[in-house]
Amino acid sequence: MNQKITVVLYDASLQKLASSFHSGNDYLDRFLRVPDSLDDNIGKTYVLAFEDRKTILGYYNLGVGYIEQIVDGTVRKIGGSIHINCFALDETYQGLQIWSPNGGQIKLSDVLLTDCMQRIEDIRRDHLGFTFVTLSSTREGYHLYLRNGFEKLDDDMNFSMEETEEGCIPMYYAIDIE
Repeated sequence: MNQKITVVLYDASLQKLASSFHSGNDYLDRFLRVPDSLDDNIGKTYVLAFEDRKTILGYYNLGVGYIEQIVDGTVRKIGGSIHINCFALDETYQGLQIWSPNGGQIKLSDVLLTDCMQRIEDIRRDHLGFTFVTLSSTREGYHLYLRNGFEKLDDDMNFSMEETEEGCIPMYYAIDIE
């Protein structure tokens, strides 16, 4: 890779590139191609691309939600969340490692997730209060999230999941909780 990579806000000018994005997950591929990926009512989509913006390497979409806990049969909200609605890397780049600024190698999926988590921290610091980062992981993505501090949702906790997330593993990352 001679070109630098960058993460940019996804917009209609980049949508033409979505047809050549293939993560191996039909739902995640389709999401990038439909108007929902550009709909602010659903979330904001960010893409990882080469600096020439001719190829989408990966993307994520951020929305909002909350976690509920069931205690003695009573459901209560325990904290707001930023929800990672979608997170995908093109099959061509899955497992690829690049050189990090500190001289070590890092998986491209971790680079994208690090950008995602930094953006979430910026949102929390500057715009919105929340306690958790939530997501519904595919089996393929599970270890990426585990090695980056996410945990499986406890049995007495839940968050709203879409029908398309059936079979996914609900996970969370607690921010500033001891």
